[in-house]
Amino acid sequence: MITLQNVNVTFKHKTSELAAVKDVSLHIAKGEIFGIVGGSGAGKSTLVRTLNGLQKPTSGEVIIDGEDITKLKSSGIREVRKKIGMIFQHFNLISRKTVGKNIEFALKVQNYPKDKRDERVKALLALVGLEDKKDVYPASLSGGQKQRVGIARALAANPKILLCDEATSALDVHTTEEIVDILKDINRKLGITIVFITHQLEVAKELFHKVAVMSDGKIIEINEAYEIFANPKDAVTKNLVKSNVTIPSQIIKDTKGKILTLTYKGEKSIEPVIAYTNKKYNVVLNILHGKIEYIQYKPIGTLVVSIEGSEEQVSEALLYLKANVEEIEVLEDKEREAV
Repeated sequence: MITLQNVNVTFKHKTSELAAVKDVSLHIAKGEIFGIVGGSGAGKSTLVRTLNGLQKPTSGEVIIDGEDITKLKSSGIREVRKKIGMIFQHFNLISRKTVGKNIEFALKVQNYPKDKRDERVKALLALVGLEDKKDVYPASLSGGQKQRVGIARALAANPKILLCDEATSALDVHTTEEIVDILKDINRKLGITIVFITHQLEVAKELFHKVAVMSDGKIIEINEAYEIFANPKDAVTKNLVKSNVTIPSQIIKDTKGKILTLTYKGEKSIEPVIAYTNKKYNVVLNILHGKIEYIQYKPIGTLVVSIEGSEEQVSEALLYLKANVEEIEVLEDKEREAV
C-alpha cells in the first residue's frame, strides 16, 4: 500500500539546513497496522506528512497505492488525499458544529452524495460507539469521545489509509486503551491500512503489527512488533524498549545473596524455571518483582529475584538459569552499594 524509497526532507534556513528525514526507505503492506516510534525530534511527524503530500520530500519517492505522489500536481494530490484519513493529537473538531455536522462536513468536502450523508454519519458513529452523540456539541464530550469523533470523521469517505499523529498522547491510560481497541476493530472490519506515530510504547505493544524506530531523522530498525521488544538490535532501540524495573533501595540493601534480573521470551515465559531451580539445587530463590506482558499474543517475562546458597550451588544454579532463560543480569556489589 505504501512504499518510501530514499526519502529525504531538508528544511533550509538563511544560513543553515536541517535534515529532518534522512534517506528513509520502507514498505507498508495493505491492511497492516504500522507504527513509527522514537523520541521527540526524531522526524516522525515530518515523515508521516510526506505520505499525504502535506510535506514534499527534498528527494526520494513516496508511492501510495502504486502511484508516486511526489510527481503529482496539486489536483492529483487532492485525489490521493481522498484515499487517506487523518487523526490528530488534539482532535481538531469544529466547536460550533454538532458531532454529526462535524462528520457531515468531512463528507461534504469529499463530495459525498448529499442524500446519503445522514445515513453515513449514523453508520460511522455506530462504528465508534457514539450513536447517541449525533446532536451534541464537542464541548460536552470527554477527550476520548472527541477522539472517537475524530476517527469517525477520518473514515468518512472510506479511505484506504488512516494516518494517526500521536492520536492517543492527550488521553489517559484507560481512554488510550479504548481508542486502541477501536482502531484494532476498524482494522479488522474494514481492512484499512493504519500508520501510527507515537512515543507511547504501551500503544506500540498493544496495537502495531510492525514497527519502525526513528532516531535523528533515520529509520534505524524495522521489524515485527514482538521482535522489536523481544530482540532489539540497535543500541537506540534497546535503550528505548528496555524494561525499567525499580526495586525500592531498602529492599535491595536488606536482601541477602545475589540479585538477578531474568528475561523470558516466547514459550520460556510460562515455564516454571524458578520452581525447578529451587528443587534441583540447594538454593533459595526469592521473587522481588515479576511481570509477563503480551505483544501480538506472544509473551515476554521479566523477573527480579534474589538467590542464596553455597557458592558452588549458586554457581551451578546460575548455569542452569542461563541455559533456560533468554537473558540474565546480575546486580553487582558496586551497583548495590550505589543504590
